[in-house]
Amino acid sequence: MKKIILFSPILFLSLSMMAQQIPLIEVEGKSEISIMPDEANIQISLVEKAMKVSDATNALNKKTKSIEEALKKTGIEDYDFFVDNYYVYVNRIYTKGTSKDSGYVASQNVRVVVRNIEKDLVKITETLHQTTDMGFNIQLIVSDKLKKASEKELLELAIEDAKLKADIIAKSLGIEKIKVHRVNYNAQTENFYPVMREAKMMMATTAMDVSEEPIFRPEERKLQDKVIVVFTFEMLN
Repeated sequence: MKKIILFSPILFLSLSMMAQQIPLIEVEGKSEISIMPDEANIQISLVEKAMKVSDATNALNKKTKSIEEALKKTGIEDYDFFVDNYYVYVNRIYTKGTSKDSGYVASQNVRVVVRNIEKDLVKITETLHQTTDMGFNIQLIVSDKLKKASEKELLELAIEDAKLKADIIAKSLGIEKIKVHRVNYNAQTENFYPVMREAKMMMATTAMDVSEEPIFRPEERKLQDKVIVVFTFEMLN
């Protein structure tokens, strides 16, 4: 046992020296792709006021149902309809340091997610203009499905770039064969900020006025990734 204890540091030192002598080629693979937003998130804030809670909520529900029915009549199927953030509160008016209660306010948010912005977004937007008397916001976004596909493609391209660089280095130095020794990768954090567009109700001033069709020009997004790959090879004597 004493011999093992005495010689083990020497053994570790020898292994460490051998590890340091491994010939390595370290390269950084990079990638870049461009993607376009493929979904639209439309948010509508609905508000109704009345002297009674029941009147305010009934009017709010009626307005929400009218939007839902109008969208169904378009014949478009590739969208999602959500209703959330429902509130009812006292309509308290403050004037010159005093307050006065004047009925109730009912509010909620309607959200429409359009899956095919090229085909359906204009039609849905026009339908909302004709149905609701309130403005709404449109966010052009990148879907989760496209995000995952883009991340996969970016990493594959970065690895291919690393392999290509390593092969060029090896060929230039007369090295016949290399193999992967270590890979260092930290996923790049990409913030997919949505492109905002405010859409307000377009009112015709005369019978001859015709509202123009909304135009959407999504902004292209450039995404980047990188990976470090370390290759090893055999030294020729």
